[in-house]
Amino acid sequence: MTYEGLRLKIQKYQRKLPAHRRKKGLKGTRFTILSNNCWGGMIYESYDLPKQSPTVGCFFMADDYIRFLTRLDDYLQAPLTFIAPEDSRWKQEICSDKRYGHYPVGRLEIDTDSGSESVELFFLHFHSAEEAKEKWNRRLKRIDRERLLVKFNDQNGCTRKHIEAFDRLPFRHKICFTTAPYPDCQSVQPIRVPKSHTYIHTSYEPFGRNRQVNITDLINGLFA
Repeated sequence: MTYEGLRLKIQKYQRKLPAHRRKKGLKGTRFTILSNNCWGGMIYESYDLPKQSPTVGCFFMADDYIRFLTRLDDYLQAPLTFIAPEDSRWKQEICSDKRYGHYPVGRLEIDTDSGSESVELFFLHFHSAEEAKEKWNRRLKRIDRERLLVKFNDQNGCTRKHIEAFDRLPFRHKICFTTAPYPDCQSVQPIRVPKSHTYIHTSYEPFGRNRQVNITDLINGLFA
């Protein structure tokens, strides 16, 4: 097991054991988190809540995630299909991960004025396309557009261009975790990580009442 894997394993207990007590600090429990990685699902677990977002359990490459958010309504209405991992346009960027090829790769495609465009979703925590599709469609119905928290971070090919694009998106409640400060981007929250880290590893993203960012307060802001 890697050091990152060990941290995530320990954090699983840290999230779940006090989750019921943590839940008491929320002003409401009906809200949707859109996330570029598994953070959204981890937050629902941290408060002992059902998962109310289709992006739970999957990750996006940064370029696709910004595209997904830019035309969110269109992509959420698009049918989810699946491709062979070797057909992914991001294969070269991801194939060094030993898990690649052992989880489903989804695709959402939409029509635009200039032609069609698509995004790919990597269902890291699913065993089959059938399971991924069933849960994607089920959680689509749980989306609460009135209480939407949109989260991004600086992994999976993220550049300054992506962070600045995210900061310009017209979502009222959004946050971006990064290893470096971006003073001109109001949505950015730098997170302390080891100096060797060039991007945020999942185990360093905050949950609960973290010293650097209070996630309970962030969620409660959706109910203000």
